[in-house]
Amino acid sequence: MNDAADPTEATSAGENLQSFLKLETRGLGLAARTKKLKAGDVLVAVDGEPFTGDAEMLALRLGKPVADNEENPEVEASENGVAPHLLTFWRDGVIFHVIFETRIKAGFEVTGPEETLEILGAVQKLKFAPLESYQNFEVFRDVRKNAALHSTDMEEIATIAPVLWMLNHRLYYPMAAVMIVYGITLVAHWFVFVISYFLVSVYTKRAQVDLLRSYKMFEDKFFWLVLAEPSEAEARATCRLFVPDLRFANDSPPKTKSKTRNPNRVRVNAQQAG
Repeated sequence: MNDAADPTEATSAGENLQSFLKLETRGLGLAARTKKLKAGDVLVAVDGEPFTGDAEMLALRLGKPVADNEENPEVEASENGVAPHLLTFWRDGVIFHVIFETRIKAGFEVTGPEETLEILGAVQKLKFAPLESYQNFEVFRDVRKNAALHSTDMEEIATIAPVLWMLNHRLYYPMAAVMIVYGITLVAHWFVFVISYFLVSVYTKRAQVDLLRSYKMFEDKFFWLVLAEPSEAEARATCRLFVPDLRFANDSPPKTKSKTRNPNRVRVNAQQAG
């Protein structure tokens, strides 16, 4: 079977329109929940190519064996990894991407004719950047629509200069604590300072994503969305497709319109007005 068949072909009487796979709550595995997917999300493309196959074809497309062990889907989803794939989903009229480094395990149903036609219209307008340029972003937001995001890719500066990395991500409290440790150990002995610097660097390298998550939750933001984009600016733009008035910390303030003078306005002398 060829899963790259053109889904826009007109169907004659008695033939069914090709459908997409929609996630169900039943059997939604750990990998899907970790990426903040939910029931009703529709898989529309795999690695930049439209996908209208069934669950078995998806398993083969992702390099997953057809025969699965259903006893413990949590362990299977997390422990049996596959090559990373860029999966494209449709949710409430918005298309977004997610990189999966592990198997996606979920129950599926097929989309109906009306929903399929609506999705096809959006899929035809899809444009992809080079696949290697995509990276996953985790997005956090609060009830006041203040949001923050970070990439899940590891940053070398977190190992080389932990304080600069924390400053770049506005982790002010951890940064202050690290600076105090540096100051105390430097006063005590230079060798103790070197040891403390090494230990902080190792810890920051291993825990950088957890630090970012924890600090955003400390700011009363909840884990909202995971999406893949080539850059942070494009990730923000995708987030605003879901919530148009979403605000990020370092957004530039909206430009105010300058007042224009109305030449037809009649100025009244203050004495005449009196």
